Amino acid sequence: MNSLPDLKKDTVNATGLLHLYEQMLLIRKFELAVQENYKKGEVPGFIHLCVGQEAVAVGVCTNLRSTDWVTSTHRGHGHGLAKGVDVKQMLAELYGKATGTNGGRGGSMHIYSTSAGLFGTNGLVGGGIPLAVGLGMSAQVQQTDGVAVSFFGDGAICHGSFHESMSLAAVKRTPVVFVCENNLYATCTPVGEANLNADISSKAAAYGIPGVKVDGNDVLAVQRVTAAAIDRARRGEGPTLIEAVTYRTVGHHEGDVLVGTYRTREELDEWITRCPIKTFREYLLSSGKSEETELSVIDQKIDQVISEALAFARSSPYPDTSSVSENCWMNPVNPAVALAKQDENGGSENLSWLAAVRDGIAEEMRRDKNILYMGEGIGERGGTFGQTKNLWGEFGTRLIDTPICELGFTGAAAAASSAGCRTIADLMFADFIFDATTQIINQASKLRYMSNGQISVPMIIRAGSGQIKQAGPQHSGTFHSLWANVPGLIVVVPSTPADAKGLMKTALRAGDPVVFLESKSLMSSKGAVPITETYIPFGKARLVEEGSDITVVSFGQPVHSCIEAAKQLNQQGISCEIIDLRTIVPFDAEMIIKSVNKTGHLLVVDEAYTPCSVSAEIAAIVVENCFYTLKAPVGRLNKLSVPQPFSPPLEAAVSITPEKIIDLVKSMLNGVSFRTQYLPVSGITEDSSVVPNISGTSEVNDVPEETIIATPSDKNSIEISIPNLGLTITEVSIAQWHKKVGDPIKKGETILDFESEKSVVELESPVDGYLDSIVITEGITVPIGTVVGFIKQ
Repeated sequence: MNSLPDLKKDTVNATGLLHLYEQMLLIRKFELAVQENYKKGEVPGFIHLCVGQEAVAVGVCTNLRSTDWVTSTHRGHGHGLAKGVDVKQMLAELYGKATGTNGGRGGSMHIYSTSAGLFGTNGLVGGGIPLAVGLGMSAQVQQTDGVAVSFFGDGAICHGSFHESMSLAAVKRTPVVFVCENNLYATCTPVGEANLNADISSKAAAYGIPGVKVDGNDVLAVQRVTAAAIDRARRGEGPTLIEAVTYRTVGHHEGDVLVGTYRTREELDEWITRCPIKTFREYLLSSGKSEETELSVIDQKIDQVISEALAFARSSPYPDTSSVSENCWMNPVNPAVALAKQDENGGSENLSWLAAVRDGIAEEMRRDKNILYMGEGIGERGGTFGQTKNLWGEFGTRLIDTPICELGFTGAAAAASSAGCRTIADLMFADFIFDATTQIINQASKLRYMSNGQISVPMIIRAGSGQIKQAGPQHSGTFHSLWANVPGLIVVVPSTPADAKGLMKTALRAGDPVVFLESKSLMSSKGAVPITETYIPFGKARLVEEGSDITVVSFGQPVHSCIEAAKQLNQQGISCEIIDLRTIVPFDAEMIIKSVNKTGHLLVVDEAYTPCSVSAEIAAIVVENCFYTLKAPVGRLNKLSVPQPFSPPLEAAVSITPEKIIDLVKSMLNGVSFRTQYLPVSGITEDSSVVPNISGTSEVNDVPEETIIATPSDKNSIEISIPNLGLTITEVSIAQWHKKVGDPIKKGETILDFESEKSVVELESPVDGYLDSIVITEGITVPIGTVVGFIKQ
């Protein structure tokens, strides 16, 4: 394991020593003033004080520049003051006042100050650790020589955010210092009971980085150790874990019982004698480093600072309630380039979905040299779906191949985006996003609001969604309804290659976090894509087809089922107006309302589950705005509310199909009430007539058989067919035959090469024999499963 140099010599001059004393005293008196006035009822909410831990904050932060970043904890007042946050503004924030650091939006556990380099105290245990890694990565990319420090408590070392972030930072040699304030208790659980190995600094060895334990009540020792760790980080040598052993002499929060439950009076009294301020004052006087009169001047100065801060906080106004909705999203959410008139006469080219989106990403990465792309296997490999194929060759290290640490790299992506390196976090499958949910919902989506507009998070969370090829329950989710319920997120679900590219480019210019969901079943689709740079604005739906009898609203993959159903219905004299939302936060309510006022009927086709879905929200808005023009109840067609089954017939039974859409449209126009599944049957009522129709429409009992496009020359011939290559590959091109008809072939020998969206693949012979016939020649594109030739044994 690497180690830090042994720095024991006191190199702090007299002025520096007095500064350390003054900073610790400021924190202590600030906390005591908060405690006193919290008990009086002046401070709302609930608070966590750091009385007894002042030496850690001051010892660390005196080594930092104003441009360096700190992420903090729920017990973070001291970190903020030591980093330079204005005392008056911080206290006003605790009072919930408009003059607070965040305009009263955050309070005690959510204090942000970009000018001071405080990237937030944090209400989530370990919540700031991944953010610090992202801030360090941003400094690396922008070559600013900056460092990020993450403060966290001993309770956080059991959390995934700690381990994932340590792993990511270590392997990427990120300039970050992890500072664990070990105050011996995670809320009320002793560190020894929560960890079989309670030596926290030794955990660094698992990640190949230095780990150092220091007396957290000795401000000079903390300063020396931190100085070495920060210098190491600035030199590009990577992170360090510092365990600062300290103690809070107050409760976990104000109101917590001090002794008698999880700690004793004797223990508390013993630690009070080790008070970092008292012992440091005694050191300054006994060593002759300072005089009593100098320290008394500082004491009086701090008393005056706290008095003025209290007066400021008490007299400041509360925020105007009319501002409650400000700084949730950027206003407007669309970047100017997406609202500008687009060139519609530049021609188009036929591209696959993945190629179109790759082109859009590449165009934006060329424009902005700080855009990053993070994910697992997205570098030289090109991604699970081929979504980053060829980007590695052009952009190299800006494609960051990460360990399997969705929580860690998504949090890092959020903070890197905030600090100037807009980042795409590739989560691969929509189901996998849940490993990173805390960083998306509790950090990325809230940072603009909590910081009162100081911090934006222009990141993209990209994932493949929806069912395809019997991927089963854990690789087939969509969950867009969940993301649509989170304030601060933009949610994009395109249905065409052109829209996917245009929306990706818009997302890479926008100011908010974007959840970008791409239907896996559409990734191999092709379509016309504008040659000129085009941006699709958020919240602008696409009118796919005009119609007069019924409005059909959808987005993502089901749009194509709606189009197919409309074709068949048109032949039966039923005219459907189809609207593709493209984005569901925001979504184009105006176009829907206008259409429904014309047709009088609405069907919403949504791949999410029925309960609390986007389809329900659209139905509610239409009822509110079109009640008197509706000719029938709003229809909703969603997937059946069960986990995605694996077996093909079961999968077909829960899927949205053109046939189900046709049945439902006819039922609605004929006045037949359609009843969707909403919740599980409760069994409360005895009236079976109120039990929902869980099948939705007519049942699907079987699946189509694969079409056989060739037959063997005789019964002894073996088929050569294109194998299943993955969830999103539906077709390949025959690149090269290595054998001619009549050539002998050995088992395992390469017969031909074919090319998919992702790569060139060699097809090996399953048996010994000779090539009997070639059915598909070079240059032809065929579906997966196609028989391309025969081998005769």
